[in-house]
Amino acid sequence: MRRRGQEFRMSSPLVVLLIAVVIILYILFLPPAEREALLTGTTTPGGGSSGGGVLTPGGAGVVVMDKYLGTLLPQSSGSVEHAIPTTTVFTSTNTEEVKFVDSMGVSRSAFSRQDATLTFNVELGVAKNHLLTFNVDEYGGPLTISLNDQPIFSREITTRSPAPITLPQELLKPQNTLTFTAGTPGWAFWKSNTYSLRNVLVSADVTRYDNAAAEQHFTITPAEHEKLETAKLEFVPECDAKKTGRLSITLNGNLLYAGYMDCGILTRQEVAKESLVIGDNRIGFTSGSGGYTIDRIKLVSTLKEQDYPVLYFNLPPDLFQQANVFAGRVVLTLRFSEGNTLKTGSIVVNGFQDSFQTDSYYYQATLDPNILVPNANSIQVIPVGGALHIPEVRIEMLG
Repeated sequence: MRRRGQEFRMSSPLVVLLIAVVIILYILFLPPAEREALLTGTTTPGGGSSGGGVLTPGGAGVVVMDKYLGTLLPQSSGSVEHAIPTTTVFTSTNTEEVKFVDSMGVSRSAFSRQDATLTFNVELGVAKNHLLTFNVDEYGGPLTISLNDQPIFSREITTRSPAPITLPQELLKPQNTLTFTAGTPGWAFWKSNTYSLRNVLVSADVTRYDNAAAEQHFTITPAEHEKLETAKLEFVPECDAKKTGRLSITLNGNLLYAGYMDCGILTRQEVAKESLVIGDNRIGFTSGSGGYTIDRIKLVSTLKEQDYPVLYFNLPPDLFQQANVFAGRVVLTLRFSEGNTLKTGSIVVNGFQDSFQTDSYYYQATLDPNILVPNANSIQVIPVGGALHIPEVRIEMLG
């Protein structure tokens, strides 16, 4: 009995050792990812699994790569539309009074002469078709009317309501004088030629440009301006082709288009990238004459496809073996320029993609050894939803 009990006590350590050997062999033959999870309680990104945020930045280890990445902008839908409100521009032309005199009289005899003058101002370029009209209460002999010392009318009037007299446009100045002179009675020295005029009026067709111009605004973001490839301005001019003149369009003070519009037809105009600025942009419409309603206005920006940089890091065979056989950890660290904001994206290592999300200054994850290769490896960061500002991408081997 004593011998048998002694034999049992001697065999117990062998049983414990045997169990330990079996556990060690079990762990060694586990896949690396499962072995890492079992030993450390963490998960590894790549190949469909993700993790991070469990390691201390700048931990001791072999630095495999430490590079600057910069700002990454999210991929766009390919175009951006800026809707601009409908705009109406028009000029109004009306016959307006330029100068009015209730009455005036002129006379001439062999021994006396009485002329009459009327002064008035002209808005050159605004007023056209200047006319002189008046009524005659008393008339006799020829009447001469001069504009700025140039005769424009000279004959006898025999009606109380003569036809309007056109004032030649080429004789008009900013300040003008009409002179009325009765003709000489000639040899009949005892006679006097007299004219009594009333309701003397100078009128003109005056075009007002108070509503001829309008301006609208739209905003270009820095991201849109950076990726801008082409831009087009689209609009439909509603107008009457018989009554409208040229339409001018300016962008940020520079002439973009000037010409006659095809009323009711969709119009497209190319816009150079240099004409657009980051922030507020001003687009102006001006009607030369008549009225335009500019409808369905929009600026369409076509954006370039975003290319994301690919970084390469070298994993020497000894480090690769350490990661695959001796459970070394290849740790990725992303350092962001701002914290307390949600940052979302994807990490692609050697073609294997995994997602990440963090609101910290750092994101860290252990790379799955199964997706790594000896020597050259590639890594790419792709933003999702918003821009990422990454001043540092670091990869290190931790034993």
